[in-house]
Amino acid sequence: MHYLRGWTALRSDPEWVGKVGWASLIVLSGMCIPVIGQIVLIGWNALMLRRAVSGQDSPLPRLDMDFNYLMKLVETGFKGFLAALLWSIPFVAAIMVGYCCMYVGIVAMFGTVMAGASAGGEAGAGVGAILGVVLMIVCFVLLFAFILVANMVMQVAVMRAEIADDVGAALRFGEVMKMTKLLAKELIVGMIVLQLVGLVVAFVGILSLYLLLFPGVVIMHVITTYYRAELYRVYLEKGGQPLPIGPLAVEGGDPPTVGPHAGVYTQPRAF
Repeated sequence: MHYLRGWTALRSDPEWVGKVGWASLIVLSGMCIPVIGQIVLIGWNALMLRRAVSGQDSPLPRLDMDFNYLMKLVETGFKGFLAALLWSIPFVAAIMVGYCCMYVGIVAMFGTVMAGASAGGEAGAGVGAILGVVLMIVCFVLLFAFILVANMVMQVAVMRAEIADDVGAALRFGEVMKMTKLLAKELIVGMIVLQLVGLVVAFVGILSLYLLLFPGVVIMHVITTYYRAELYRVYLEKGGQPLPIGPLAVEGGDPPTVGPHAGVYTQPRAF
């Protein structure tokens, strides 16, 4: 696994500074027009991902302030956005269950302390406190496990939707879970690596008085996209069933240099 493949691909594009700059403006505009800017970037990332899994790491897909082109990216990105939205429901549910467990643990801790104190004085209170702490630790572990698994599954589901240009690919529960299980190790290590890289990017953004924060967000998007391409490559190497790859370009975009549609524009499929 090349977890930072995206950084290499980004720097290999001679126009990467301009593309990151335009993407940063789109992220910034998303603060005024929520969701739309996010979907545009998801569409851009989806094209990037499909080209990467087809063999084209660089250059990155075109990105500038051509309104018609950006609307085509919205059409492409909506499927990945919808997949993430649908799979965020179990993710949020997992967090709620975890916090409920934490609350039960706190109540149980106080209950065991009081019960121990009434039954055995200070010694009983000590035993009750220990049991309460144990319950708190168990609840915390359950919360962490819920969040970890939900995040892994959501990553895989969104990746499937973006590669196949099909929300249905993200909603086939059995296939999503099988793919997640097959990539469990790479997903766990990848989340740790991306978290560490994200901390570095955030630190640089703060040091620059937030001037580099938005470009940092865009760079993290690119790194995450190519990380997903690496996940798909490993999935195929482990014998996974290939997914149909969606269009490598949209009308008005730059033509890909690989794949069955190399050198021509590919119309996006209808929803």
